[in-house]
Amino acid sequence: REAAKECRRRKKEYIKCLESRVAVLEVQNKKLIEELETLKDICSSKTD
Repeated sequence: REAAKECRRRKKEYIKCLESRVAVLEVQNKKLIEELETLKDICSSKTD
């Protein structure tokens, strides 16, 4: 019984950890997409 409770607690903690990692990666991904768009614009303006 205690073991099951502890297992659920650890699972919740693990899920929270994964969710925060997802949030961090989403922000990083957004920044990289913006950087990519900027670089594409720079490249296309140089070739024009």
